[in-house]
Amino acid sequence: MIDIDRWNEVYATLSHNKLRTALTAFGVSWGILMLLIMLGAGKGLEKGAKAEFSGSAANSIYLWSRNTSLAYDGYKEGRPIMLTNRDTESMINNLDNLDLMSPGLQLGGWRGANNVSRGDKIGAFEINGFYPAAKDVKLLKLPQGRFINDKDMNELRKVCVIGQIVRDQLFEPWENPIGEFIKVQGVYFKVVGQFKSSRPPAESENEDRSIYIPFSTFQSAFNQGDRVHWYVFTSDKGHSASVLEQQARELLRKRHHIHPKDHRAIGGWNLQEEMEQFDNIFLGINTLSWFVGALTLFAGVIGISNIMLIIVKERTKEFGVRRAIGATPLSVVGQVMLESVTLTFLAGAIGFIVGIYVLENLGSLVQHEYFQAPEVPFYTSVAALIVLAFGGALAGVLPSIRAVQVKPVEALRAE
Repeated sequence: MIDIDRWNEVYATLSHNKLRTALTAFGVSWGILMLLIMLGAGKGLEKGAKAEFSGSAANSIYLWSRNTSLAYDGYKEGRPIMLTNRDTESMINNLDNLDLMSPGLQLGGWRGANNVSRGDKIGAFEINGFYPAAKDVKLLKLPQGRFINDKDMNELRKVCVIGQIVRDQLFEPWENPIGEFIKVQGVYFKVVGQFKSSRPPAESENEDRSIYIPFSTFQSAFNQGDRVHWYVFTSDKGHSASVLEQQARELLRKRHHIHPKDHRAIGGWNLQEEMEQFDNIFLGINTLSWFVGALTLFAGVIGISNIMLIIVKERTKEFGVRRAIGATPLSVVGQVMLESVTLTFLAGAIGFIVGIYVLENLGSLVQHEYFQAPEVPFYTSVAALIVLAFGGALAGVLPSIRAVQVKPVEALRAE
């Protein structure tokens, strides 16, 4: 491999017909370029899609009540299901592998806005009641103060944690909101913390416009009795969130006399299942990218193999002379294989460099919430280089076999 004469021979052979060599190399460069761009773009789409799921624990589950769609146990179809504190207790006591859980309440219904005031400032925000566990399920950041705690819950304290947008609208930039009071429907709440959503920018606004107060305080202050609007909870590490969701649904069906086949009465959203579906989609995209890219690369390799066959035919006399003066078949094969691998690798390297350059600049050109900076993981780059080396060796197999089949006597007559 360090024989200078052999490398000089490789250079002389490949540069003998520069246009032919360049056109052949272009096929391999294009193949590796397309492979990298498709894999990198797929990764950018995957990162953008998964960013939409950030801001909640990966194994989080949401369940809420709706109307029944089937008559059952003496109850008519269309009956509204009302969740209560007793359901909460039952879920805590009976669900296996339950990690974090919080019931939820919202003033004015789903994404309902309520007027909140502080002095002469006023804004419309979501008012939510939660357990302390909601902070870890929603992965909230707390740049100031603290979140709701158990003491707030037990003592029905009128305290609240406000979102970033609430803080910006009700307080001056230089003011510290901690310890100040805001008024919600005539009830004053003391601000004990300020949170920032962990969700992506396009999704974080709704959460940052929210105000969280202790669940028990919410029920008392706004005459909710023992009502619960929804639940958010997570499974233990290593256990399936889908199994836990199914257990919770069955428990609620039994408690509220819901038909076992009534899938409408309890609504739900399972983040783990959603992420698994997206993983399967992007696995298919990556597989397709590898398939198309490999076929394109293979077409380039076939081109190199054909060119090497032509080169071998052009050098028939040369190989005959070599064999006649004692060159071994292995040395002839080695020379042809070296030329083939060199051409393939150099062409692939050019495509590889151009592909990386395109991916590095593609992220800045395509600005979209569902498409983040495309990249090719290190292991994928290594795999592409291995495929490239294998392709170069494959391209040289047939020409090298043809070269060693040349008989010295017939080669010397070929002229």
